[in-house]
Amino acid sequence: RRDVATPRRPGAMTSERAPTTATLEALRHLVRAAKEDSAILDAPSLEFFRRWLEEDLRATIPAPRTTTTTTTTGTDAIEIEDDEAMAAESDDLSAIAMGAETAPETLGEAEEAKASEAKRLASEAFAREAWEEAIERYTEALMIAPSALTYAKRAECFIKLRKPLSAIRDGTAALKLNPDSAKALKVRGAAHRYLGHWNEANADLSAGLSQDFDETYGEMHKKVLSVVHELHVREGKARAAKEAKEREELEKRRAAAEVARKEAAAKDAGGPGFGQPGAGFPGGAGDLPPGVSPEMAQKLMSDPDLVAAMQNPKVMQALQTMMKNPMAAMQYMSDPEVGPVLQKLMASMGGAMPGGAPGGFPGGFPGAGAAPGGA
Repeated sequence: RRDVATPRRPGAMTSERAPTTATLEALRHLVRAAKEDSAILDAPSLEFFRRWLEEDLRATIPAPRTTTTTTTTGTDAIEIEDDEAMAAESDDLSAIAMGAETAPETLGEAEEAKASEAKRLASEAFAREAWEEAIERYTEALMIAPSALTYAKRAECFIKLRKPLSAIRDGTAALKLNPDSAKALKVRGAAHRYLGHWNEANADLSAGLSQDFDETYGEMHKKVLSVVHELHVREGKARAAKEAKEREELEKRRAAAEVARKEAAAKDAGGPGFGQPGAGFPGGAGDLPPGVSPEMAQKLMSDPDLVAAMQNPKVMQALQTMMKNPMAAMQYMSDPEVGPVLQKLMASMGGAMPGGAPGGFPGGFPGAGAAPGGA
């Protein structure tokens, strides 16, 4: 009797040809990554897959996204072209289970065995690049016995799934348990690097590699260092340009102030009268006070300190009083606001005060020296 083979349904797949769970997980990861950025299909190792999509399936591959990272330095934002940049995930980080903040001092045999089995399964899934399964197993272990290494390994899985914020969170949790964890420093540094946090990446990678160097993170650190250097150069140039602009504006303001001062001095010296309102010294007369020549008036009003002092109502009131009664100057010499102005006026006028009798005050004012002709 001849055996008759059971006819196979078209399109059916035999158990020998069915893909394994690991293969399906890897395929799902590849499809997810390609959806996020088609640049992954440009890898030489995936050339066969791209050709199958384009030639056999007639698929249209979208253009790779343009990737840049923006780094803020001071008040300026600098864009850096980065073909490995990752976008921050929109996942709810609070949904990720975290272990206790401190590891238990002791574990029962059953708990220890359960944690060890979870880490073993996680390692197997990690080797198969079944990242989501590995995360699930690492989480089981963390809920029983949190450790820096387990957090760091889970953070690596998050990076593989392009979830840098989750990786940073796990790296930080690992370093709380063990501040010297080189693995956690390197993984967190990598996550910062993919987000364009160049200075943070440099700090973490430098600390981690100084404890435990490896080629993969070493090459990443070279890229980080080159970008940090470029950022410092750009920041220096921007700062220098800003300071130069500020100096230029300051010089313009100074020049404008000098022009205004000279115009005011010329107006006061040759205008309607030294004692007129706004002309400098009070008094109200159209002529200069006795003993003050036009040249001396111009000299006095070219002194910015004296010009500023004339804006003080207290000083103006004192000068008005002395114009009427020169001896009243004695009471103002000890005044902290008026006294220094009087001293400067007397020094400029040879010891005399405008409005005084010819020859100035007998003996001059205290601290100003004798007036011309004094005893």
